[in-house]
Amino acid sequence: MVPLPPAPKSYHRSMETTPNMLRLTTGSPDYSRPYLIVIDGVNTHELYDVLSAFSWADGVDGRIIMTTAIQLPEATCCRCGNGSPLAIDSTSQVFIGELTESGFVEACLHLRDDTVARMQRSNNEILSSPIVQDLLLYFCMFPRDHPVRRNPLIRRWLAEGLVFPQPETESFSQDVAAKNLESLISRNVIQPIQVRNYGNVKRCQTFGMMLNSISSKSKSQNFITMLCGSQTTERNPAGKEIRRLSLHLNGAANGPLNLPKELSRLHTLAVFPDDANVARHRANLNYAKYKLLRVLDLKECADVKAEHVGKICDLLLLKYLSLGDSIDKVPRKIAKLKWLETLDMRRTQVVTLPIEVLQLPGLKHLLGKFQLVDGDYTQKKLEKLVSKDSELQRLSGFVTDKSEGFAQLMSRMGKLRKVKIWCDSTADVTKLVHVLGATKKFIGGGLDMTRVDRSLSIDFQGCPTECSEQFMDSLKATGRLTSLKLRGKLTQLPQFRTKLNYIEELCLSRTSLSGDTILSGLSGLKMTLKYLKLVEDKLGHLVIKPEHFRSLKGLCLVGEQSLEDITIQDEAVPYLVSLHMLCEAQGDLPGIDITRMARLKEVALHSGVEDTIKDGWQAAAMNHPNRPSVLFIHHANSSARGSPPCEEAGEIVNRTKPIGRKFTATIMGGIFSRARPRS
Repeated sequence: MVPLPPAPKSYHRSMETTPNMLRLTTGSPDYSRPYLIVIDGVNTHELYDVLSAFSWADGVDGRIIMTTAIQLPEATCCRCGNGSPLAIDSTSQVFIGELTESGFVEACLHLRDDTVARMQRSNNEILSSPIVQDLLLYFCMFPRDHPVRRNPLIRRWLAEGLVFPQPETESFSQDVAAKNLESLISRNVIQPIQVRNYGNVKRCQTFGMMLNSISSKSKSQNFITMLCGSQTTERNPAGKEIRRLSLHLNGAANGPLNLPKELSRLHTLAVFPDDANVARHRANLNYAKYKLLRVLDLKECADVKAEHVGKICDLLLLKYLSLGDSIDKVPRKIAKLKWLETLDMRRTQVVTLPIEVLQLPGLKHLLGKFQLVDGDYTQKKLEKLVSKDSELQRLSGFVTDKSEGFAQLMSRMGKLRKVKIWCDSTADVTKLVHVLGATKKFIGGGLDMTRVDRSLSIDFQGCPTECSEQFMDSLKATGRLTSLKLRGKLTQLPQFRTKLNYIEELCLSRTSLSGDTILSGLSGLKMTLKYLKLVEDKLGHLVIKPEHFRSLKGLCLVGEQSLEDITIQDEAVPYLVSLHMLCEAQGDLPGIDITRMARLKEVALHSGVEDTIKDGWQAAAMNHPNRPSVLFIHHANSSARGSPPCEEAGEIVNRTKPIGRKFTATIMGGIFSRARPRS
């Protein structure tokens, strides 16, 4: 609320919140005094329509201001004082009624100046560090409203050389990058838009004035050159080289790209086409000329051909390479990329990989669903590979079909932190010796890597029952894991009662076990779980008691056909922060009372549930002391059968604080019914 000139002593206003309305009471009111109500963050069309439906000047000497990210007509944007708009940024416009009092103009200017001053103070504090400044400016690489994934962003920072290890604290470069990103998020400079598990940010963005501010700074420092539509932000400024180029291609522009002429010093190239421009960049990009390229992101491009990949393999300094789903085979020529650290091909269903990729000395992250070329895992080649140490940290992952080449190579991958294994339907239990041995060795290796998280994901869906039983036996190995994800039919839970007590994250998907069977099996395990996800067609009867999961911070229950008869008893899960209940056919679930979950900050439902159920959960969130956010996730329980176990496949289509259309109308109606002069 913006302060106005003091009202007479007899004038008193207070707002009291009740479950169903916000009450405005007045004591000996003087209706001749003006009022100004500022509503910040009106970010849905529904809420904007409700608020804008009220008459701002219906016998009342006052006005309403709404800040919003919704695109509004220019006529609704306030201009006051020297004629400059109150909204500093076109995506953070301010809706305001007609201003007739000079006091309102002064108040609006005060609001604008105060906002700018706070933002500048925050910017100056953050940008005082050159390293943090570069990390923040890097967000200009992505199109507006583009979700930025946390882990790929960190890997790109590292490939660019923007982050360095800190020997004095024994911190790895990746840990330093993650810490800096968390600092930007905690200061609200970067906004999280998807939080997974128990508080970890999965996707984030920059918004509004902050994005405009860093974009301006990026342009002035020649940090990033952007092509939006057909125009670049700069075209080879005098005395400066273009080092980072981001192409934001959209349907608004046609014809050839207007690229800068000199790109020989280019370090980073990223292409973000829309559906109408998937092939528009091909005629303009000449990979052979970008000899200094470190980062190449083409995962959004569905038209990259084999001949393009051949030219990309000549970029000897490349450290980060991401390709789209049009490439399903990697050429042997990739062996030339000695500096390559990340190969991301997760858009393709299955990628055939030559064994030369695993010989790359700097490779740390191999991301996708890979299988080796037939006949490529001869004993001679395997012995040559095993004789060298591997830098690979993340193998996500490989298919165990009729060969065991990957499994045999895992024995030399002593720095692995994350492994995903798909057990193919053609797998033979008699040929799983190396896979099972490699799994046990990976689990046991965790005892020597106590400072890092270690994750194992196994998908045995579709493979013979004997294979899944063999994998479950391998989990009895003594060792250490922090995350375990299993997908496929089970007859019982793994018996790792005293072996893997370090597990903090557990995901069980399509096991065909009932909810009660899963709980009874987990209750006896000595592990301090922080996140639990269960995905089943029908979970059936499920009762979470106070003695279950005392350390749990995140709980996700997914019913692909139904989700009912779920009960969370009072005083159960006392540290729960995030609760996801995802089923399109979800019922009322009377056995869950979130008002008793003292630390709850987030609730998620399937976006297809009935409106009455949405309203009920929003009302419950409104009554909660923390006012947790309510998320509606689209198709979260319809992940592809070939996707990694327990991988989040949903998209957040709406993230709101607990306020609905009826509730908003009640609030505004209450304000105006008391603010209008008496007849």
